[in-house]
Amino acid sequence: MILFAQRGAQFAQFLCFSLLLWLGLTASAQSNLKIAGMGFFENHRLAARLAFLQGLQADDPVALQAAWIEDSAFILLDQVRQAGYLQPALELQLWQGTQSQLFHWQSDYSVQVQATTGGERAVFRIFPGLAYYYDRIVITGVDSLSDANLLRFFIPVGVLLIGRNELAYTPENCAERLQRIRAALISQGYRAARLQRSAASLDATTGAVHVSAQFAAGPLYVVGPVTIEAESHSGAVDSSETSTYSGVALTAEWEQARLMELRNAAYAQGYPDAEVVMQEVGSTDSGANRLLCQLRFVVRRGEFVRLRQVRFEGDVLSQRSVLQRQANLKPGQPVNLLAVSEARRKLMALGIHQRVGYKFDPQRGPERDVVYQLDPSQLQELQLSIGWGSYEMARFGFNWEHRNPWGRAQRYELGAKQSFKSREVNLGYTVPQLLGTDLNAYAKVDYSTREELSYDRSTAKLSFGTSAVLAASGFQLSLEYGLALEDADRNPNSGFDSAEEVTVSSLRAWATLDRRDDFLAPTRGYNLFASLESAYRLLGGTVNFQKVEFGGGYHFPLNESLLLHFGLRTGGIFSTGAAAANIPFNQRFFWGGENSVRGYQAGGAAPLGANGDQVGAEFYVLGNFEFEQRIWNEFSALLFCDGLADARDGFFRQSVDYLYSVGLGLRYNTVVGPMRLEYGYNPQPEPQRRRATLHFSIGFPF
Repeated sequence: MILFAQRGAQFAQFLCFSLLLWLGLTASAQSNLKIAGMGFFENHRLAARLAFLQGLQADDPVALQAAWIEDSAFILLDQVRQAGYLQPALELQLWQGTQSQLFHWQSDYSVQVQATTGGERAVFRIFPGLAYYYDRIVITGVDSLSDANLLRFFIPVGVLLIGRNELAYTPENCAERLQRIRAALISQGYRAARLQRSAASLDATTGAVHVSAQFAAGPLYVVGPVTIEAESHSGAVDSSETSTYSGVALTAEWEQARLMELRNAAYAQGYPDAEVVMQEVGSTDSGANRLLCQLRFVVRRGEFVRLRQVRFEGDVLSQRSVLQRQANLKPGQPVNLLAVSEARRKLMALGIHQRVGYKFDPQRGPERDVVYQLDPSQLQELQLSIGWGSYEMARFGFNWEHRNPWGRAQRYELGAKQSFKSREVNLGYTVPQLLGTDLNAYAKVDYSTREELSYDRSTAKLSFGTSAVLAASGFQLSLEYGLALEDADRNPNSGFDSAEEVTVSSLRAWATLDRRDDFLAPTRGYNLFASLESAYRLLGGTVNFQKVEFGGGYHFPLNESLLLHFGLRTGGIFSTGAAAANIPFNQRFFWGGENSVRGYQAGGAAPLGANGDQVGAEFYVLGNFEFEQRIWNEFSALLFCDGLADARDGFFRQSVDYLYSVGLGLRYNTVVGPMRLEYGYNPQPEPQRRRATLHFSIGFPF
């Protein structure tokens, strides 16, 4: 209970600090200007917005002159009106010494004050009036969109609670939403869709707004006969016809796909100036409110062009041989604009340029240079980091990176992290896009120490590896050789024999496939991983073992606001020799904590020795289930259940621990991942284990 109270107090302090920091950053109030009338948080938001639009620095006094006052009054009234307050009023009290002046404005006004008006300090007081909000929406004439889809244009979806602010009505945003419906019809192939009439009824007592609109969708345009005409630079025309696309809806998406298809075909043949246009030759009524369109695609190829040479501008440090090898374009060959663009991507993949553009020199002619315009990124960069975890508590660190030190697109970096429970230092050197391929090679030196629940661990490791990322598929392959000195400082009375001070020399291969829509806060998709590590004395170590793990996660929405997250992983470590002499204690599996079984502390779900200390598992199966209910846009509540089966010795040869926990959590999405507060409860705890644990952390758990 004491530990629980301490963690709760630390969490409360962290929240208070974060709230004060947020208010300080968002208020941006000037020292001689205040805004009132809209509530504490909204006043701060308006102050920050005014400071941003007027180009003011936080806490600096502002020169309260006539032009600035007029502009600020207009901005504030406009901001309030956009929130649905259609008839706001504004009062300005302006002080010059002990004398004050009072100004009043309404929403439908021209803000004017005398040119000599000025003062030392001011207070803008807002009288917002009645807030108008969407209450009832009736849209007719749109059969291709369901009522639920139509409501999406006016009412937010994907959350449990919708506030008045999200439903704010103004004539401008209503007209914009109706135009979006028309655009949605056009995107489906109803190219003649139009808004026939619309009306909005405003209740001056409650602020409720009833909107009605009628659309005329018109006929569905579909693809009929398609003719493709290719014009050469000399004027010759090759013509062909196809019925492959007949009956397909004629949408902007379909049109752009066909234009790109024909344009890319011309690029690949050496015509970098190729242009493609689509023409509607005619149309016939095919019945059922469908219009069959006869189309002609005209491909104007332009000149056939050969590559004279490749040049690079803007980067004077990088060696040209490295850039030439990376671009991999051969002089004398036809200019393939697709290959030119792919070379640009490979140059960006070096990681030493913040922008890469290209041009032809000359712009016209049968022989041209390709000139890449390189904008080098910052060569040296220091990044500071801060984080929080329920076990380690506060984490602080830095990462210093030096890019392109020798002009060969390589980089080295130094990083360090310190928490209340651990320390890490690492040094790495990376060679990206090795020899013009998609392989990245690296060498790393790492040192770490960590205080676990019942022992201390330390690792010093030297590793060499290579990895390749297939960007289009999200598939990554890696291979690494590592030489590590591992030590576990344990209680000698644990009654469990294991290799504690060892040298591990191993080869490790792993693969990942990520098809999630967002790796920071996924809502749909899946990810998979597999890892195999083999350690041998023949490689220079003192132990022989094999360690394998695989698993993944799956995420999908059950409805607009309810998400399901599922994770499953399993793994084992084994040896052909005696386990006590060959399986290092640090390599065993220690589950528990905010990212595995949340009813336990980090490592607290591991099998126990005779004296109650954690001794780790040789095999495990871990499952995580979450139901996430969105409350507001970035704020969610969740129910979770975590289950673990792990065996201390061998492949479930002896006793197996079956542990599970259930719990509740709150989640707020930030730019660095979800901020999580979770309470895990163990329905059937063992005497040596805690019944419940409170976690606060940042990042998605699995």
